[in-house]
Amino acid sequence: MMGSRPGLSENWIIPEQSSDLDELFESGTHVIYKHSYNCAVCIFSKTRVEEVLEEQLNNAKFYFLDVVRQRALSREVATRSGIHHESPQVVVLKNGCVAWHASHSAIRKDELRDAINSV
Repeated sequence: MMGSRPGLSENWIIPEQSSDLDELFESGTHVIYKHSYNCAVCIFSKTRVEEVLEEQLNNAKFYFLDVVRQRALSREVATRSGIHHESPQVVVLKNGCVAWHASHSAIRKDELRDAINSV
């Protein structure tokens, strides 16, 4: 069952178990953001991703993973996507395939927006 977290926008989807990830690897556009509350870089990247989230809600679903609390789910995303885990990290999936990904300071609003809007 997917939940919510205090301090996060209600627009984030919080997967709680492996089966919650199944939809991400099927049809549609999904953005997975991996965050660590122990990382200063994550604070800045989360702000960038949330700005895109607010303007792109009609074009994609946004998933938030706390890499410490949800370590197993974070590893599963890495395995299923084939993208080596890092945090902060953003992975854009289109119809189950990786369309774009970035980590650390390479997480940029314009590139994330473009990845979501690309055909």
